[in-house]
Amino acid sequence: MVISGVASADSLDILQPALLSPEMMVQVCDFYFMLAVTSQMQEEFVLLRGALEDTDITDEQIAFLTMQWYTGVLARIRINAFRVELATGLYTDLFASAAASVEAEAAVGNAVYMLPSFYNHDCDPNAHILWIENVDARLKALRDIEAGEELRICYIDASMGRDARQAILSKGFGFQCRCHRCLSNE
Repeated sequence: MVISGVASADSLDILQPALLSPEMMVQVCDFYFMLAVTSQMQEEFVLLRGALEDTDITDEQIAFLTMQWYTGVLARIRINAFRVELATGLYTDLFASAAASVEAEAAVGNAVYMLPSFYNHDCDPNAHILWIENVDARLKALRDIEAGEELRICYIDASMGRDARQAILSKGFGFQCRCHRCLSNE
């Protein structure tokens, strides 16, 4: 879409993190940062750029495709992607069903959904994202939600202890959780 001019090269810039400093790259997505300094990622980038140059695409159309842009897009996809698990029945305990699907490795893939990417994290969320048969995302309230209350989801396995949750959120998402549950040391 960027090459055709339908979308701008900064289309994904609305996704977190807004600025990808080298420090943030290390903190937020070690995997992609490490790949960025390896010949493998450089090789992949060169192959992608070369494949585009071998077509009728002009240099002007792919001027956006720099190593920094490529790494930034991969980082944004990494931090905003959802693990897609298909709901196969009615669940009374969504956390138990989510944990069971993770344990059974029932994911069908990962996807970036723009609106759900804006939901903030809470270790005691008031909503949960369900994936239905056609892989559409649906938000399910976990309790009564007051008018004006922010909808919050849990990015990780909420059954873990506070220190484990904090470590994963810091390393994987680049923030220190300050939700009520974490502040009360649960």
